[in-house]
Amino acid sequence: MAKRKPITRCPHCGSTEGIYTKTTLYNIPWCCGFGGEEQENGEMYDNAERQSGGEMAYCQNCDKIICRMSTLEKQWRESGVAR
Repeated sequence: MAKRKPITRCPHCGSTEGIYTKTTLYNIPWCCGFGGEEQENGEMYDNAERQSGGEMAYCQNCDKIICRMSTLEKQWRESGVAR
């Protein structure tokens, strides 16, 4: 079986900016005042835990699907990149 070429950029727009995944998080506090006004929430993700999701990798630039995360994770393992 021929080895696939590593994914190094978005196949749609050519961006090398990176990827993101869509996940569901829990244990995130959200702060607001008694009048409903939003308050500073800068640390809200410090103790967040990933619950589910993140199966697909999306381009940070054009928001299109690049591939499955399992494909990138396999590529990272084979190249020795810690993840």
